[in-house]
Amino acid sequence: MVIPCVHAATPDPALLGCWRAAKIVLTTQDGEKAEDTSGRCTLQFKEDQFESTCKTTSGAATTTYRYQLVRPQVYAATMAGSTFRTEMVGTTREYEYRIEGDQLRTVTVPPAMAFAAAAAAQRVETEAMRVPCP
Repeated sequence: MVIPCVHAATPDPALLGCWRAAKIVLTTQDGEKAEDTSGRCTLQFKEDQFESTCKTTSGAATTTYRYQLVRPQVYAATMAGSTFRTEMVGTTREYEYRIEGDQLRTVTVPPAMAFAAAAAAQRVETEAMRVPCP
């Protein structure tokens, strides 16, 4: 009996849990970089979705994504809901990720057509540390 490969539907157990972003680097289309080392953003990965929550001056901004592994060390995330970027709901980005111990690094390059505003971040790099979930 042959069992089909279901890699894409199986979450990476190492990814599951909570992570606090220690550093987020946004690179715009014209090469300018903005860095956030405030630690105000957290990610919580579950079986097939994750939530990104960032504390802001007016409370918290939360975005929910559905995700699945599409290749080894790469997941595709589709924005399912957001308290602040509602125009992005339904968009999908691929993230390359690497886990070393309690550190998670992700890099994404959005598709060329993704809201072609010059100010939009074209590349997002994140370094996060594993933390206990609330």
